[in-house]
Amino acid sequence: MRAAGRAGVAAGAFALAGEAAETAESVPHGVKSGEGQADPPKQRGTSEGLVFPYIGVSSGNPLTLDPYESQTYRSQHATKYHYSNLLQPVTGGPGVDPVQSAPLEPDLATALPEMPDSTTYIFRLRNNARWHDVEPLNGRQVTVEDVVLSYDRFLGYSPNSRSWGQIVEAFEPALDQSITVRLHRPHAPFLNLVGSPQHLAIVPQEIVDDGSVRHRPVGSGPWIFEEFEPDVALRWRRNPAWHRRADFGRWNVPLAPSLTATMNANPDVIIGSLASGGFDFSSLSASTFELMKERVQDRPNYGEDDFFTFTKNTVPGGFYFNFSIPPWNDTRMRVALSRSLDRDAVLDQIDDTGRGGWHSAISQLPPFWLDPKDLSAFGEQYGGADSGINFHANIAEARKLMDAAGYPSGLTATCHDTTAYGAWANDFFKACVDSVRNAGFRFEIDSKEYAPYAASTFRGNFPDDWDGESSHLAIGPLIGGALDPDDIFAACYDRSSGLHNWGAAGRISGNSVGHLDTGGNAGRWFHSNAAAGGGPEADERLHEMFERQRAILDLDERIEYVNDIQRYMATQMYLVPYPANAGVWAVNPWVRQFDYPGVHIKATYGRAHEFLPALYIDRDSPRQPTSASPAGSSTSVRNGRIMARRLSDGQIEFGFQPARGQLARPASRFLPAKPPIGRWLNSSDVMLAGIAVGRISARRLADGRTEFSFVTAGGERISPRVRLFPAGGSATCWLQSSPL
Repeated sequence: MRAAGRAGVAAGAFALAGEAAETAESVPHGVKSGEGQADPPKQRGTSEGLVFPYIGVSSGNPLTLDPYESQTYRSQHATKYHYSNLLQPVTGGPGVDPVQSAPLEPDLATALPEMPDSTTYIFRLRNNARWHDVEPLNGRQVTVEDVVLSYDRFLGYSPNSRSWGQIVEAFEPALDQSITVRLHRPHAPFLNLVGSPQHLAIVPQEIVDDGSVRHRPVGSGPWIFEEFEPDVALRWRRNPAWHRRADFGRWNVPLAPSLTATMNANPDVIIGSLASGGFDFSSLSASTFELMKERVQDRPNYGEDDFFTFTKNTVPGGFYFNFSIPPWNDTRMRVALSRSLDRDAVLDQIDDTGRGGWHSAISQLPPFWLDPKDLSAFGEQYGGADSGINFHANIAEARKLMDAAGYPSGLTATCHDTTAYGAWANDFFKACVDSVRNAGFRFEIDSKEYAPYAASTFRGNFPDDWDGESSHLAIGPLIGGALDPDDIFAACYDRSSGLHNWGAAGRISGNSVGHLDTGGNAGRWFHSNAAAGGGPEADERLHEMFERQRAILDLDERIEYVNDIQRYMATQMYLVPYPANAGVWAVNPWVRQFDYPGVHIKATYGRAHEFLPALYIDRDSPRQPTSASPAGSSTSVRNGRIMARRLSDGQIEFGFQPARGQLARPASRFLPAKPPIGRWLNSSDVMLAGIAVGRISARRLADGRTEFSFVTAGGERISPRVRLFPAGGSATCWLQSSPL
């Protein structure tokens, strides 16, 4: 970095938060209040409804519209259009991470819960919340009795309720429209369970009693369900009595008059419809990005950063197993498979954005994700065993492990997947299968339609025709929409998982494993060749770590411990994660959001609550491309530089210098003299012309130098070429990075 002038010192404190996390409001974990907001600006009307593919290139018919019956992504996505929860993830806007959902705000509750102690939560229900004005509810008020009845049914019916049953001691209504929830013990992820769109949706008992809950939902959310035409579309109209329209405060909430979510997943049709204006927006696959870009880049004033939004990938997936089928009960074979997978080569083949990365055992879920590609932070070993290094391709080491496990000539296996996620996903799965072939893993892909796949392979029910030479495994995503790493632990690895997609059969009969909870499925899952200790259900250390992280209420401490869980799980490779394709969204310029220059996506299962209510169509005043603005525009980060200087007490102060204009100093902008090594710490928002354009990130390296980067409001990390602040140096002299 080069010397670049001087400036004075201002007071402040650096926010000790994880990567891309919210700052300051982190008790309980990242919870954010919805109160104290400004009066809403003048609302802009719209006469046009929004039209978009239901789930982009992975669209397809939901198996049911009952939110408690099915855990599949197709069914869960629909839930938040018409139903409400007590809490919900914060609505998308500048500075809100598009994939982090842990910061919460009230939905049916009037505010965040009161907490008289660490195991008691008091939720107070809104008086203005009403069911949709359709039969059989006819707009009646939502009551605490509705919430309790929903909880009782959720607890007894939904596979997602298992963690609730283990920690909730009492769920008690009161006459003052409040509900008191008492836990058996402190549970760090509890409020994230409450706010998750996959958990306690509030469903009226009337539609349960008459059986219409599966096909004609009636809720209290922003959209009133109209119809589901299989293979064509889901349709909603706006709810004029939605309880959140009056208290959105900082947002301009127009509520489009209608929503049409089509079932078309053909990428060619989606790209053509986006280019022609038939679709207003859509998520895309990383492999279709260049095709979409070619169709729109000749538009007047086209700006890539305005038409496209890029996100991290929070859907964990990879090669997964039933541990009753050899050789996957042998850790060496799972590690060998991981070391055979060239993740970057797969991304080069399948991710046109160049923004993909690597999953750990918990995907790229902020702020807990630890990047295994960065061995300086992840670590090559953990507890004396290979850890992060197991993600890095090395064919020679893979073959050594296979030889030691008794497979010197390699292994033949059938790799099961589904056609549900679209052609792009099957191309991606094939690229992964082809990548491991060089080490001797000869996999033949067997693709199933979604319904039989969800009922069999996804639940660990693989064919069991093990003959000593061939085997079975699967590849695909395992859970979406996680708000917290515990969602992933509970769904994919825990003994109480409703999926048992790890094979509850990973055991032998006898007293040695009799204490394990098999969810009542031990007999059904038993296999004659099962081996004790082959899977996560028999891993006592893993489950002790799961329990401990649930009890850690301090966010920073819990992040560090979840990082250790990722390091330990890398030694075992119960899931062999495939690489993380970047998320891509395309939004046409006539789609507007609030009064902001851009559209801020929330790429979660709760998108119907988290950004759709704030979208409207304005063809007369479309969004203007900020990325096409000349360098030095008041809100552009292009060609700006990160500035930093060391203070006399050892802290490092930093700010952002736009190409033209004054140094922007975020309120929280000081790196402590002795920060944790290797962990990114973030400033508060960098404001240019009143707009939050992103945050400055810094991390201390082991050699004493400090690395800087810039995280945009859309969540993209930009690392300038010259970005290392020296370990020594005099105080008060400002240094600057190279341009962004």
